[in-house]
Amino acid sequence: MRFAAILLFGGVFLFSCQKEVHFANTANGNGINSGSLLTKIVSRSGSDSSTLLFGYNSSNMLVTLDAITVSSGTTSIQQERVERNAQGMIERLIIKDDQYQQAGLDSVITTIGYTSGRYVSKVTTIDLSLAVVRDSVSLVYDGNGKVVTERTFDDVAAGVYSETSKTDYTYAGNNIATINYYSYDASNSSYSLLQSYTYDAYDDKVSPMSLGNEAFVFDSPAMFSANNPTQSAVVLSSSSQTYVTSYTYNSANRPLTATSTIQPGNSVTTATYYYQ
Repeated sequence: MRFAAILLFGGVFLFSCQKEVHFANTANGNGINSGSLLTKIVSRSGSDSSTLLFGYNSSNMLVTLDAITVSSGTTSIQQERVERNAQGMIERLIIKDDQYQQAGLDSVITTIGYTSGRYVSKVTTIDLSLAVVRDSVSLVYDGNGKVVTERTFDDVAAGVYSETSKTDYTYAGNNIATINYYSYDASNSSYSLLQSYTYDAYDDKVSPMSLGNEAFVFDSPAMFSANNPTQSAVVLSSSSQTYVTSYTYNSANRPLTATSTIQPGNSVTTATYYYQ
């Protein structure tokens, strides 16, 4: 199971079903949106909207990531908070979500494992009183230190982990190129592709939300990328959508607004970025 996935298409957030990072504050006195420390993104599509809030510690390291979505008049809230050690490495991820509260849970905690400064595992335990469910994710790296696979294993109150899914990643330089989600069939030891996300083009400006490998801790892999996507697509088993995005930039060359045209349908989604 995946607990908090936020996927970014061309600067506009779509919400579904994660190296030590410093965000340098380089505000130059030209107003709140002239800096490079990102604090909020508000996106709109018709009457629906989503707001993403970024919170930092005194070292400008990301510690909270909150999402508020309004869809068909219904508001949902998800809050992610991390606990870092003295070296700045993330040790725990605490998630509060409306769906967990409906199940009688105040929050869900993921323990992050790391070796030699590299995040290697995420283990989430959910105590449902009558049963304890565990979700374990292992991170596999290539020779360049990039995450290329996440393998998910679930223990549904059986005391034994069984593989249930995996996610594969490819890169174009310092940007995500593809994200492929697979389910796992233990009966024949095979994977079936569920969803594909492609990022075909980026601008040459610095992304204000580039998390490096911490993007996988926050379950937001699209936030790995160093630049801002301008062409992207999502492919499901029976449908697909493409996104073409244009940006305006502030004086620090960070996105100020983003406008995405989505096909089929020729619909438009807009986003506004806020900085300090």
